[in-house]
Amino acid sequence: MIEISKIGGEMGAWREVSERPGKEPFAKEAEYKVQDLFWGKIHLRNTGELYVLVISKIPFNWKEKLKDLKLHGEVVDAAGGIMWIRTDEPHAIDDMSTIKDFLLKIKSDSSPKK
Repeated sequence: MIEISKIGGEMGAWREVSERPGKEPFAKEAEYKVQDLFWGKIHLRNTGELYVLVISKIPFNWKEKLKDLKLHGEVVDAAGGIMWIRTDEPHAIDDMSTIKDFLLKIKSDSSPKK
């Protein structure tokens, strides 16, 4: 599956999710975090669709930065420091690596210069 450790991340256990209690699971998801930059969930639907929830630990608005972010996947929603990406398994880690590099640059640019 997705080897988030390649980009310095950690991932929790997969668990099944339902739309509401008592309903059949329609997906499984796992929580992850990448250093002190971002965290979220990897959401894999039973249909094979893969979504990644990205929650930045750096305060800014994703919507204003999307034009600068070059991903394989498609951003399906972005507001504040939260973004959902629809991607596929072969490109998920590349997209997450791109996000990591992007956030490192923002963090570096916002650090006080000496």
